[in-house]
Amino acid sequence: MLIFKTIKNSFEEKHQMEILQKEKALNELKFLKTQIQPHFLFNTLNNLYALTLTKSDLAPKIVLKLSELLDFILYQSNVSSISIKKEIVLIQGFIDLESLRFGDKLDLVFEHNVDDLNTRIAPLVLLPIIENAFKHGAIGKARTTKIHMFLSVENNVLNFEVYNNKPKTNLIRMTPNNSGIGTRNLERQLELNYPNKNRLMVEDSLEGYLVKLCLELG
Repeated sequence: MLIFKTIKNSFEEKHQMEILQKEKALNELKFLKTQIQPHFLFNTLNNLYALTLTKSDLAPKIVLKLSELLDFILYQSNVSSISIKKEIVLIQGFIDLESLRFGDKLDLVFEHNVDDLNTRIAPLVLLPIIENAFKHGAIGKARTTKIHMFLSVENNVLNFEVYNNKPKTNLIRMTPNNSGIGTRNLERQLELNYPNKNRLMVEDSLEGYLVKLCLELG
């Protein structure tokens, strides 16, 4: 009986520890999302402010697009996973918002090939990569900003590649010390949502950045 009781207590302690670890991970994920929200809002409001200074006719359109995106980020992303279809809609909404700001100075490609649009993915995982591409590509407005994105999902494996050019005068490299909230947040989200099921690679050249992400979603 003593042995049985010891084994039972050990099992219960282990089970309780697993529950606490899961709760801790969930709480951290919620915290990471609360970081994305004001960070994204701050950047977009800065862009909107610049347009209002020039009394741009684009300002009302940006307010509308921003409202749609915030509705998703604040109210629809508070779940553990969403369909890849919804994630694509979110990405397209962000692209539309940024395209209004860049106008004809943007060389943009967004291609996606998904075998099942109902495949589930953790929300807001891809957005930091895209936001960084616009952030780094926008430095040096004398030249066209080039951002090419390719998303594929096949047999529950996601591959996402994002390339953006950068001005020759921009010698800042995207390292852990200067990668910003978005990149640090992304790395931690990947650890929590897809432990041992993610590969993130950043190629930093004089011409631009290439980010490659592979996720095992299943």
